[in-house]
This record gives sequence, C-alpha cells and structure tokens, in this order.
Amino acid sequence: MTQFPQLPAPADLAAAGPKGAKKMLAKAASPLPAAELAPFFEHACRELARAGESELAFWAFGQARKVEKDHPALLDLDRVQDVFLELVPAGGVGPAALRDYAKTLAARLPAEEAHARFREVICAGFDAGIVPYARIFPDLRVLARAAKIKKRDEEAFLAERLLRAGLMPIASHQVWAAAREPLAAVAGRDDDLMKLLIAAEPDRARHEEESGGEVAEEIRQMWLESLAEGGAGAHLPARWFGTTGRGCAAPVLLKLVDQAGDRLFPDSEVVYGEGTDPALPPPDYWNIIPQRERTSDSPRWWGQGLDVEQLAADAASGPEGRERFAGLLDGFVYDIGYFGNVDYAATVRALWGTPETREQLSEAVDGWKADAGRSDLPFLHDALHRLVRLTGRGGLLDLAPGVAEGLEPADPVGALLAALRGGIPAELAVPRDGSPSKSPKAARTIVQHLDYLTIADRSWQGYAEVTGDDTPLIRLPQLPEGLLPWYDGKTILLSRIQDGVWQTFRVAEQTGETVALTLDPDTATARPEAPGVAEVTLPGTAGPSEVRLSRGAITFTAPDGTRTARLPFSPVWTTKSALVPPPGWWPRRDPVDPDGSAALRRLDREGAARLLEATLTGPRAAADALEAVLPEVTAPALRDGVLEAVRTAAECLVLAIELRDRIGRPQPAVLPALVSPAPDLPFERTTTRTKWLVRHRLIARELESATTDEPAADDPYLVRTVSLPPRSYVGVELDTLAAYALPAVLPWTPDSQRESVLDTLRLWANAPIGDGAGACRILRFTPAGGAEQSNAERQMVDREMLAAAPGQLWRTPNGALLILDYQLHGRTATAVEYAPGGTSDPIEPPGWQTAQAPVPCWGIADRVVRLLRLLADRGPAPIDAVTTVRTLAERAGFEPVDAVAACGFPAEVLDDDIPTTGTTLSYPMRDAVRERLLPGDPADLWTTGLAVDAAAAWWRTHGQARP
Repeated sequence: MTQFPQLPAPADLAAAGPKGAKKMLAKAASPLPAAELAPFFEHACRELARAGESELAFWAFGQARKVEKDHPALLDLDRVQDVFLELVPAGGVGPAALRDYAKTLAARLPAEEAHARFREVICAGFDAGIVPYARIFPDLRVLARAAKIKKRDEEAFLAERLLRAGLMPIASHQVWAAAREPLAAVAGRDDDLMKLLIAAEPDRARHEEESGGEVAEEIRQMWLESLAEGGAGAHLPARWFGTTGRGCAAPVLLKLVDQAGDRLFPDSEVVYGEGTDPALPPPDYWNIIPQRERTSDSPRWWGQGLDVEQLAADAASGPEGRERFAGLLDGFVYDIGYFGNVDYAATVRALWGTPETREQLSEAVDGWKADAGRSDLPFLHDALHRLVRLTGRGGLLDLAPGVAEGLEPADPVGALLAALRGGIPAELAVPRDGSPSKSPKAARTIVQHLDYLTIADRSWQGYAEVTGDDTPLIRLPQLPEGLLPWYDGKTILLSRIQDGVWQTFRVAEQTGETVALTLDPDTATARPEAPGVAEVTLPGTAGPSEVRLSRGAITFTAPDGTRTARLPFSPVWTTKSALVPPPGWWPRRDPVDPDGSAALRRLDREGAARLLEATLTGPRAAADALEAVLPEVTAPALRDGVLEAVRTAAECLVLAIELRDRIGRPQPAVLPALVSPAPDLPFERTTTRTKWLVRHRLIARELESATTDEPAADDPYLVRTVSLPPRSYVGVELDTLAAYALPAVLPWTPDSQRESVLDTLRLWANAPIGDGAGACRILRFTPAGGAEQSNAERQMVDREMLAAAPGQLWRTPNGALLILDYQLHGRTATAVEYAPGGTSDPIEPPGWQTAQAPVPCWGIADRVVRLLRLLADRGPAPIDAVTTVRTLAERAGFEPVDAVAACGFPAEVLDDDIPTTGTTLSYPMRDAVRERLLPGDPADLWTTGLAVDAAAAWWRTHGQARP
C-alpha cells in the first residue's frame, strides 16, 4: 500500500479556511513525484469526505484530475473509473469533476463504453442514496446520443432509477426540471412506479433551507405536474387533494381531478333542465362548459348539409331535444335574410314539410303572434322581427296562408308608454346593451353568492373584485378556461360544471404565473347561492316589479304585469359588453334618478308619440325631444335607457307596417306622416324602404326649408347640423335613378321586372325634392389642404369629419346643400345640392374642395311622377333598339358593342350583325352614359325616343374620365 505524507488534521484544515487549507495540502504533496500526486489527492479527498468537508474534498479530487491533465501519460482510465465508483458514493466528487470526466470518456473511449462507464458512476451515487450532481440528465443524454441510444429511453432509465432509489424528494430544482416529463412517462406505464412517484413528495424543509421558499414551491409544483401528466389522479385517494395536493396549480389540479372522476364529488347536484340559476350559463351561451359537451352548435340551415330528418328526430327525442331544437329554430328565424345569396325559403319549406318540425314551428309562430298582440315592448319587437322574416316571399305565408289569422300587431306607442310608465332597468342603471359572449375565452364574469357579488376580469392581469362587507380585491392571473370565480365570505372559490356536476375549488395562493387551488372536501360541491327571481320597487310605481331569469335572459315585469324589458344575461361576458347583474342583486341598487323615474310615471300618450316620431328623425332629434318631453330625466344612464326603449318602439312601428302590408291587415288610421306614403303612390313597404323613405323625406324637408327660411348669400355658409337616421339602401342612388328607371320604359322588359322598377320609382316619388321647377345634383368633396398635411394630420381631420360632417346643412347662393356622409376610404363626403331655380354653379363650402365632377340628377319627384303616369296611360315607349344602338355608336364614336353595353339592351332585340360581347367600357362609364339616355321630359320617350344626343355629347366631352 502506498505510504503518503501525513495529512493535516481535518479540524486544522477547516480552521485554516479554504485558502489556507489548500496551501497546507499543496505543501504536504510537494515532495511527492508526479506519479504519486493523484493518489495522494484522492486519499486526501477520501479523508475529507469522511470528515464532512465536502468542498475541500471536491478540490482535492479536482487536483488529482489536474495532475493527469498535466501528465497525460499517467492517466489510467480503469484506475480512475474505480476511483469515481468509490468516491462518488462517498460524496467526494463535485459537479465539475463529473462533467469533465464525461468529456474525457467521450474523447478516449468508444461511444458505447463511454456511456456505460459514466452511467455506472452515476448509478453508484444513486445506490448510495445521493444524486451525484444536477446535470445528470443533459450529460448522460449527450453520451447516449453518441451511443445511438434514444433520448426518451435514456431519460426513462434515469427517471426509473431515481424513483426506485427514493431520491426524487431530495432532487434539486434542475433535476426536477429535467425529470418531470420522463417521470410522468414511466409512472404512467407502471403502477409500481406510479406509487413511488406519488410517494416522492419533495422534501420542502430541505429545499427551503438550501434554496429558499420560492424554489421549494416550484419543485413541489413540478412534482404535482408530473403526477398529472402521468395520470396519477386515478390512483390518488380523495383525502390527498385536500392535504398533500393542496395549493396545486390550477391547470394541474383540474387535470388530476378529471383523472379521479366522480368519486371526488359523490354528493354533487346534477344540473338538469332550463337553468334559471344565475351562476349557470344559459343554453345558448355555454361559456364554462367544456367544448366537447356543448350542444348549442347550430346546423347549416341551408344547402345540402341540412338534415331535416335528423332535426325532426332530435325534436321528438324528448323534452331536452325539443327545447334545444326550439332554441335553434328561434336563432334561424331571427337570422333569415342576413345573407343575400341564401335560399331561406327552401329551408322553411323543408321544416314545414316534416311533421315534427312543423309542429314546433307552428307552436313558435303561435307564441310570436301572441307576443305581437301584446303591449310588452321587448317581446313585441322580437315577435315582429321574427314574423316579418318568416313571412317573406316564398315563406310561411305561401305554405300556410291561414297562419296569419288572428294576428293584430299591438300599438308601438302604447307599448312604449306602458314600458316607460311601468319601469325600465335603466332606472337602476342596469344596461341594456350587454350581450353574453359565446366565446369560451370571455373576459369577465359576474356571480352573486348571498350578500357578495364577485366581478372577475379573466385577462392576463386578471382580478376578482367583490362587493359586500369586508370584501377583498384578489389577483387571479391566467385562469384556465371554464372556471367561474365567486366569494363565499372567506376566500375566492372557482367553480365549473363537468359532466353535469358542480365542482368547486378554493383559491389557495398564486404560484408563478397562475393561481393555486385546493379541492377542499368541505367546499368540493359548493355552488353560489342566489335567487333567479327577485322584486324591486321603483320610485312612483304601484308596487314591486319582478326580475326573473329564464333561458339566458332577465325579464323585467311591471306591477301591472307588463313586461317592460328583456335583457340577455350570463355569468360570463365579453370585455366590451356592459355587465348586467343577476336578479338577486337588483334590489340592492338605488334608483339613479328618482325625479326622472317619477317623471316617467307621469308620461302621457302624446309625449310617448312625440318621442317616437322624433326618434324616426334621428339620434339628435330623439335626444332633443327627450329633453323637451321629460326634462326631469337627467342621469345619463336613465336617458340612455329611455332612448333605447324609444328606439325599440320606433323599430316596432316600421316592422308592424311591413307585417300588416304583408298579411293584408289595414294600417292604423293615424301613422306618423314621415312613414305614410302618398295615397296615389303606394309601394311595397318593407322595413328597409320605410326607413329609407323617412331619411329622404327629412333630406327634402331640410333642403327646402333652408332655401325658404335662410337668406341667400354670395358664399356658402353653414346653417346647422341636422339629425338624420341611418342610411338604408333600396337598390339605387339619386345620381343613378335614370339608368335604373330605363328598363321600365322599354317594351321588351318582362312585366315582373317592370313592376319592380316602378315600385321603386313610386318609393322615390314619395320623397320629393322640389316642385318640378327645381334641380338637384350630387357633389363629392374632400377636406381642403390634404396635400400639404402629414398622415397624422389627415387622420385627425378624418376623425373630425367622420363625426361632424354628416348632416351639415349649408345655404348656397342658388339653394341649399346637405352632406349625407363621409367615407374614410377616399376621404370623400357625398352631398346633395338643391337649387329651386334650376341653376347650379361651381361650389365649394369652406373647408372643402371638389373631389369629383358634379353629377346632375334626373330623378326629381315631379319628373318621376310624370313618367309613372305616362307609362300608366301609354304603356312602354316604342323604342327602336337597333336604331338607338347604331345612332349612339355613330354620334359618340363608340364601337357598336360599346353602345350595346351602355344601353344595356339584350341580344334578342338587336340584329344579328350587332355584336353584344367584347365591350371595353368600364362599368362606371356604362352607368354614366345610360344615366343620360333618359330625356329630361319623359314624354319625349314616346315621340323622339331615348336622349341619344345628350348621352353622346356627354361622352365626347368627358371621354374616359369618371363622371
């Protein structure tokens, strides 16, 4: 046995400090030859490790390896392997020496042997009850890869050895980070290893002492995550979740709970039926139900994908299927007409043709008819909306003409009066404009439990704010999908519905970027307790109003039984929507404007009618009328609520007009003048057309009043900004009306197309501008000075114009001008100018410059009326298509095919030698030429034909320029 110099006593080395101890050992080794230095330092390592001086032992072992680097001829890998196998279990080898040894083996030995030797060293440590160092996983992976061993196999080997050696409780953060996934993989395949993993709870006290509490908690969470990834939930006893598994990261705990199954919630109430619980999302908005359980996906109601037989089978399957189909059917009817290229009538016919679906459709129609006849404003509106859509062309009326029997729409003014006098939610500052989100990632939740209301923001920096006594503000970052936060008086709880069962978790603390939860047996099946029905008394009412939640909506019912409001409700909402509180919280809210509420109780029919008519005119007029009729209403929330109710009533008015015409019911004796057509100019009164008529009558009224009431001046000046309702489109604009009217006068136009054009012309004639001697034109402007402005300046001007330009009424030297809209695309404002004397000069209001050449308009009311009368008396004009095309081509310099495109004549009315395809004219140019083919005096059509000379002259002047 080699005799080494006497080592200093370990106590003396420790007393000398690291630097002094190393000098003492180096001095003791200095007489030795190089061949004996490595064994000397290994002997020193052995003695120091035995004495518990690990840092000095690591140094001494490193010195031994340094000697071999300095004298490569002295390196004996077999001897060194034995040294490692001896001193690693003894705790004398540090991480640096182990990592360096792995590199030495890889450089000097075949890959398989290098990997086997290093793995043997590491396992020797495992057998001795230690983890040799933190980087065992990455370093062994490198050697394994060179030895053609798969990464997952090497990691699985290490994970299993660590589990069987019982070392994971003391493993470092770095080892846990590397072992987490392979631990889950091996435990998921072997029940014995799963038991070892469950028992491998990290030694928190040790980790806290070594690395601090934060690192200790991170190690614990990695263990819990390994359990969840390995499927340990199925093996864990129920008591584990409230003890060892407490404070588990939310996504991990939910996964473990899912694996455990129903045994954790043996007494939980199963959710059935309609769902009037304020914490239960309504059927149409299953926000917190997992995607796989949702049943609210609507079928494709059109095309080949519609399986009516399956829908019928679902509807006949029982109460639940019947209710589901009723909801889907309601959604389909509501959306009829949304897409212009969908044959909704075919779907209605298919549903009507199947007995099961016909029965439910009939029941739905009966319910809508009943609601349409009552003065319950929100239900009147919903019923009219659906009945109008369902009774369109080719719809239900064609299938069952008697379906409209007994249908008599209620008076919208009376319904408005009943709603405002009975009481509306806005008196308690409850909004009407919220809509629950159908997205599972909705951003806010609102839940009542007893005397506490919890509103939670589910964004990245989420929080839960509680209203009540001694209530907290709790941060809830990164909540998993499907959890509903609520406060029970002590802590925040999170609930979800899984397979029809309520599951509730207590918020323990925050861990990292998520929230930690505990499944406490005492609250595992707890659910928020709040009524679905409540009563609230508004100022001046005869008694309490009822607030009732049903099928995802809250109905507000006045003391006399009138249903005054219906609001969508869900415990889950989008970020932008206004929050509606659950019914049980309404009695806790104070009226926002007691004087305004009292004024609503005194409102009479005349005042309600005045509000409705003003709302037809536009939002500014409605606000002005509210201030005049109900000056006591001052709170913004109440003002908004009243205006919303009035808008609903105005919508009911135009819907009822369309429905009455459609089912053959006479209109009420007294309708607002704005919506009443002239007796000799009837037209098909759809909702869109009635709204269009109102808007254009207002335009005419304002233009004519400005020319008569405001003094003329040499320069344009702004008179006022008028209120206009939103734009509606009826297939033609003022500057293209002549081209639109042209087919009506041609002899080859089919009667159905001619009648459609005439109906639209009668609509236009109902909104007159001028008295027959006047003229109007369309002008397009852009803000002045745009070329000299920066992009930021132009954007600022655009925002100002978008808000301020529409409705500007200007007095011009020859008449009046009204700006109709402002389009950001192109930075263009469209205006109509009316000149009673028929003279129009170039004009640019201050702040504007011309964007396009003015377009004179053919369609003044008297001209349209005269054309209608001539057609009624004489029939279509005797137009010679061939002569018209040849003359236009000759005088405009067109090719014949371009003249055909401009006239829009069909090939069958032309000679065979006139080509009808291959034109080079753009569509705007065709429209511009066609607009000028109708003569100023419609009677000329029956004598001289179309105004070919005027159209040709325009073309020669303007060429390819846009009109």
